[in-house]
Amino acid sequence: MPFISAQEYLSYRYDVLNEPALLPLPDELFTALWKEAAGEDALQFLSDTFKLPVDRFPLLQPDAIKIYFASTSGGRIPVISTGCHDDFCYMEALLDGRSESRELPLTINAFTMEAKAPQLHNSRLILLGNAPYSNVPGSALGLDEADWLCRSTALRLAHECTHYETLRLWGSMQNHALDEIAADVMGQLAAFGSFSAQRQRLFFGLENEGKSCTGRLTFYCRKVLPWERTEVYQAVDRALDIVEAKVAELCQEKASDFIILTNIICDNILKGYGGKHAD
Repeated sequence: MPFISAQEYLSYRYDVLNEPALLPLPDELFTALWKEAAGEDALQFLSDTFKLPVDRFPLLQPDAIKIYFASTSGGRIPVISTGCHDDFCYMEALLDGRSESRELPLTINAFTMEAKAPQLHNSRLILLGNAPYSNVPGSALGLDEADWLCRSTALRLAHECTHYETLRLWGSMQNHALDEIAADVMGQLAAFGSFSAQRQRLFFGLENEGKSCTGRLTFYCRKVLPWERTEVYQAVDRALDIVEAKVAELCQEKASDFIILTNIICDNILKGYGGKHAD
């Protein structure tokens, strides 16, 4: 895998045009394949409609698997939710057309994915697991675990819907810190009604003003030269406070979700916070 510099990483941005005349966009054609799924027995639907080998994997909570549609500014998209992390891993393999599941980190419980199983005709869908968001315990947020699990579901779904929106509206969906900040902004707004820089530091695993990182942000920076990754962590850490103030201002103005999203993802919020800083 070729590495890039921290400055190259931090210069990444979206070029966003004006708001489309019609939002939401029309549904993609593949959604018609899923029109009968909502409310049905999910595994039976996948077996009968798409002939997927649902018995291939030892699902732990088969009755917890549900299928429904999420509405986004990019159109509707099918959602498959699972009851636990193991079943999330099993379903990811099934939808991807693999015979074996892969071990995914506990911090990862959601994908906006293009299903590779040939029976699914390259359907794009959201796959969700039921777990605390970013594997952060509710106690770290001052919440009981039941409340936090409910908020985690709302946050995770809004996060993935945002990825789908950037793909449909602007043709890109990346595992990049900028995309992840934008998606978590919309997720936090859905789950809490506000965006908190400190919550985001917990979700990213940022510590000591970005001098160290032990969470999922490390995954999004894996293409950066190893000795320059701390520069990215610190840039993200500094940008989060600016994002918090900007989102609060936009919410006060009752800005639409589209306006909030474009203000985060098109403003190149990270570039101005790069560069080496003395400790």
